[in-house]
Amino acid sequence: MFLRPVDAGGDILPVRSSSDLLSGPEAAAQLVKYRLSLLTGEWWETPEAGFPVPERMRESRVTEADTGMLSSMISAYIRETDGVQEVEKEMSSVSGRRFQYSCEVRTKEGNAAVSYTAEL
Repeated sequence: MFLRPVDAGGDILPVRSSSDLLSGPEAAAQLVKYRLSLLTGEWWETPEAGFPVPERMRESRVTEADTGMLSSMISAYIRETDGVQEVEKEMSSVSGRRFQYSCEVRTKEGNAAVSYTAEL
């Protein structure tokens, strides 16, 4: 799998040669980040596609007791990503109105870190 690189703001960077493309675990981690940023209903071609967890977090107040369930839902969603074999080292927390999740995704080529933050 090869993906175009992006800057910190998510804008696609120019690629001058194939060596500039993301591959291996970095490409899988970037694909996970893309999927986590696509909300349910945002893609006109397939409205049911997208990451459903933010909608569930908005339905009720998220507390520290909810982190295990949310972490499990996010990990299951990440496992569906092409190239991801397993999700490991999951951690999640709630601080005020901020929910944070991080994990390590295992691919055939190695591991890569992924993080997700939601402002509630």
